[in-house]
Parts: sequence; C-alpha cells; structure tokens
Amino acid sequence: MSVHPTLWVCAAVTVAAATLAGQTTSGTDRTVRDGIYTAEQARRGRSTYDTKCASCHDGGTMGPELWGDAFLATWDNKDLGALFTRIQTTMPEDAPGSLTENDALDVIAYVVQTNGFPAGDKALPGAAALPSIKVVRKP
Repeated sequence: MSVHPTLWVCAAVTVAAATLAGQTTSGTDRTVRDGIYTAEQARRGRSTYDTKCASCHDGGTMGPELWGDAFLATWDNKDLGALFTRIQTTMPEDAPGSLTENDALDVIAYVVQTNGFPAGDKALPGAAALPSIKVVRKP
C-alpha cells in the first residue's frame, strides 16, 4: 500500500505549523508587569542596594536613579538580561563584578518593585531567564 505524496506534504506542514505555534517571534515571553519576582526577593535586593548601590544611585549623584520616568525611558522595551549584564560587569563602581548572580537578581527585583511593577509568587530564577523578560512602561 502506498501513501499519496500529497498526504506526506500535508503531514509535514501540520507538524511544522504545530512546532511554530509553540514559539514566539520576539523571544520575549513575559514583561515586568507579569509578577516576575517575589516580595522577599525585592526585600533582599533592597538590602544589597542600600549597602552596595545607594551611595551612587540615590539622588543620581554619580549614577542615574534606578526608578521613575528617566529610568523607565532608558530601559523601555529592553530585556532584563541587558540590565543584569550592566550590573554584573560595571557595578558597583568601586568593585565591578563583585556582586553574586543572586545579589544582582535581588537588586533587579528591588528595582522592578520600586518602579511600581507587581510581585508574584516566583522569584527571578536566574540570569538565563532574564533575556525573555522585557521592561514595558505601559501595557
């Protein structure tokens, strides 16, 4: 018994369509509006921020403030992976690269919270997940 070539083409198209339906075109699945951190993670981030970041970023004396319109305008439509990389490679100014991955994740959670985005029930899981989370000012 032979199968008509048209059936093979139909089957291949169906499999390809099902595969593509499960993928996003932008690579960004979530936004900071989706509860991407926990309140506990932001609390830890505030502690790290207060000891490692506030001296430069509060009031924008050396570094820019990390909340409000200026911050959101700078980071709008960018992913949290870029923010993580900036923190990991350049912060704190007097000891770049000295924050652990968890410290940086916690600081990001605090910054997201400070900008008025809601907490959720799961913490930021790790740096690898951040490129799929986008900063968006408005829904």
